[in-house]
Amino acid sequence: MKVITSTIATAIGQFVGASNKADKAKVKTVDIMVSEGITSEMLVAPKDGADPAFYDSVKSAVVAGFATNVQALLSKDTKTLSDQGKKDKRYHQQQIGSKIKDLRNALIKRETLAKREAQGEDGEDGENGETGGNVASFETRLKRDLTKYIAQIEKGEAFQFPAVEMLKCLKSASALIKD
Repeated sequence: MKVITSTIATAIGQFVGASNKADKAKVKTVDIMVSEGITSEMLVAPKDGADPAFYDSVKSAVVAGFATNVQALLSKDTKTLSDQGKKDKRYHQQQIGSKIKDLRNALIKRETLAKREAQGEDGEDGENGETGGNVASFETRLKRDLTKYIAQIEKGEAFQFPAVEMLKCLKSASALIKD
């Protein structure tokens, strides 16, 4: 079995570090957007006749995050650019849309999670069956699901697998989870 070189290991480490940093920056950005009332629907390009001011300001903010040479390229008149310059400008214009879509998708995830919390789908059940507003931990949800599967197998008949062995495994897995 071949192992990776130290050069590859260093590159992978740098990639993971940069990815984690970018993920944290995206979460922080989404937190700020949510706190200021921005919704995923607001990050959709406006239809004809709608006011483009907000969407244009988002695009400008994205462009401000690009390197200065890219900003300069985007501000140039396309007609004055070489064929390569036109290709480069088109690529970076597509990147603007991609970054906005990335933020929109992150907001959609956040909104979906908030909706589920409000409906109590994954919230902790408190007294009187009310949800506490917090999303149950992965461990809690896993233990809950295992308990459901155990109950279903105990009630069921004629399985295509050894049910007694499956029950032992599920109960062992459930016992490993400390919630």
